[in-house]
Amino acid sequence: MEAVTTLKCATADNANPISSTASIWQDVLAQAVTGELIAVLNYTSLAEICEDPDEVADALEHAESERGHAAAFTAEGGKLGIVVPNNVNAKYWKRLRTAFLRQIDARGFIGCLIIQEVMLESFAVASYKRVGQVAPGSLGNTFAAIAAEEEDHIDHAMAILRAERALDVQRFDDKVYALHIEVMTILAQMFAREDADGHCELCHGSCVKQSLPVVGLTSSELRGVALQHYLRTLDMLGLPGELTLVWVAQLPV
Repeated sequence: MEAVTTLKCATADNANPISSTASIWQDVLAQAVTGELIAVLNYTSLAEICEDPDEVADALEHAESERGHAAAFTAEGGKLGIVVPNNVNAKYWKRLRTAFLRQIDARGFIGCLIIQEVMLESFAVASYKRVGQVAPGSLGNTFAAIAAEEEDHIDHAMAILRAERALDVQRFDDKVYALHIEVMTILAQMFAREDADGHCELCHGSCVKQSLPVVGLTSSELRGVALQHYLRTLDMLGLPGELTLVWVAQLPV
């Protein structure tokens, strides 16, 4: 039987000892909740630049969906006896939000969809699915269920993006590549073996990535499944695989 140790973890009163496994899940949930709250902000901002009332309604509906996901993850933390922190100004998440806001400032509806639906959601869907396979009890079920809902968001955007690409293939692919360099580089750094720029500002202590094998995960595996999902999504858009494989190979490891 695996021995279980305890440690002090950053809960609301900084005093409750929890199992080492729960400490790992706290950090995993902190990333998930923060990602969902970034999505809430992104969809809310997107609604502000939409001109079609149906698009406004869709964006606001998605924002509420993401808010519900954040609440569900937070509730799962409560079941483990931990308070799940969040920080939309944490290093990587702030950079991702800033990249999205650049598209908002340019009123780049398509650019916003590419960032949120193709890039961020690909990482969410793939990593949530994998976490759902190993997380215990209702925590695993919640990750799996939210992964399925996030996948619906990607499907919703595909028709819009494919139609946009058909108007000017080269222009569209060039835009995806530019956003790939900007956004996917940040995501790749987030999932890299080590944080080259220091602490992520979400993990309660040292980086959780070194502790993930305790719960049956590794950062390299999560990165791998996320990039595979991203490549499949680009395939769905019609981008040539021989091109997108080169893009991904150039990302930091």
